[in-house]
Amino acid sequence: MTFLNIMNTTHPVAAKLPHYKHVEWDHPEVAFKMYISYISLFFDLAVLAYHFSTPFHPKFYVKATRRQVLRLHIASGCLEILACVAAFYAEDPTYYAYAAAAFAAIAHVPSTFYQIPTVLGIKAFLVPSLNMVTALHGYFAFNLVLNPTSAYYLQSTYMTVHIYAWSRVFFALYYRFKLFEGHRFSAAMLTSGMLLVPTVLGLRGNVILLSVVVVSDIFLRYANNAEFWVSWTTEHPRELSSSPEKKVMLEALITAAEVSNAIPLLATQNPKERYAHICATVMTANSRNLSPREKARVVFRAIDTNQDNELSTTEFKDFLLTCGISQYEMDDKMMLQSLFNGQKTASFNDFCSWFTKNWIHSNTITIPRMPSTPRGQAKLVFDTLDSDSSGHLDLQELEHLLVSWGLPANEAEGYLKTLDKDESGHIDFQEFYHHMSTVWKFAVQSFVDEGKIRIEE
Repeated sequence: MTFLNIMNTTHPVAAKLPHYKHVEWDHPEVAFKMYISYISLFFDLAVLAYHFSTPFHPKFYVKATRRQVLRLHIASGCLEILACVAAFYAEDPTYYAYAAAAFAAIAHVPSTFYQIPTVLGIKAFLVPSLNMVTALHGYFAFNLVLNPTSAYYLQSTYMTVHIYAWSRVFFALYYRFKLFEGHRFSAAMLTSGMLLVPTVLGLRGNVILLSVVVVSDIFLRYANNAEFWVSWTTEHPRELSSSPEKKVMLEALITAAEVSNAIPLLATQNPKERYAHICATVMTANSRNLSPREKARVVFRAIDTNQDNELSTTEFKDFLLTCGISQYEMDDKMMLQSLFNGQKTASFNDFCSWFTKNWIHSNTITIPRMPSTPRGQAKLVFDTLDSDSSGHLDLQELEHLLVSWGLPANEAEGYLKTLDKDESGHIDFQEFYHHMSTVWKFAVQSFVDEGKIRIEE
């Protein structure tokens, strides 16, 4: 059965108008679609209310084009939904159907395609599936123009515009019951897709959806390098997840490295004796107040035992083991795969990038109460990100933060350069407060939700 045959199996031969008077409620599949349609309309209102009361994700605001596309996306989606509802209840749905199709084809579908590359979650699943659902949205809108009285194309256009609304509902549900922690956004989007696709393609729709994902990922796996594949298959959470255990291990690495570098005799000892001496002395050492890059340099020097300015997997694992970090913790919490990317060695720049990203993701702060003023909340976020208490934020730290939130690296870098007027490579609190309001307004609640900011009971 071809794709077009699949489409036409549920397409009525002749439309009976108005649509709402001729719904076959006794037919289970039709009744299911109608219930989902009405519930979707209710969720539209809930999602709009949420976004009017909650700051948008920073990735939509750091670039003017993204802000404009987001506004176009929201406006066209709302107008399309209203036009679909009007067409469903109108005696003559033709003009309303044309309007709905126009809003979809001219604005909503293109703006969705534009935003898909920055989607959070596991891109290996979400990018192909969102591309498929968006393509279906465009397909149904095009056919609605050709068949403006078709109930099938009208309802299918209406359903495919709701992928985001349902994902927000499932995300809230999973958050409420603490389900799929660490993969919540991906789970919500996939559940949304697997609910809506069958409403327009029938039960076979999910088979088609999964097939599209598998085929796309097989092609991308062999067409790109290992670094791309690691990023493609890694969860990019909506929130910046916190891991106190990881912070403890990073602190241990820094302290151990300081001891190693401070005692010249250790450099001449057998590696195992050297590491044992480090571990025996680690609890008495004081961590220095360095920037993340300087901390990374200290640790790098300690691990690079042969001084060839590269870290081998053997050097790194030996160092971690003698610091008391188990093999499980290496693979799970230290994320060695993301450092070496399938290679046998890592340069200092690779290590610095890995270390900085993990450092800013692991910092936490405890406060007695939430500040009541915007300035106080901005300072709270600033202090949380200022993991080395230097009084400023390195551009590299902020870039990792923005990239972890789904912004392309080149856009994050360009955005931060425009803020760094004096080219110091740092952002102080005044710059952060006045010019990065979209970041701290979003981050303050996100950090509380994820445990990076802890409020005492």
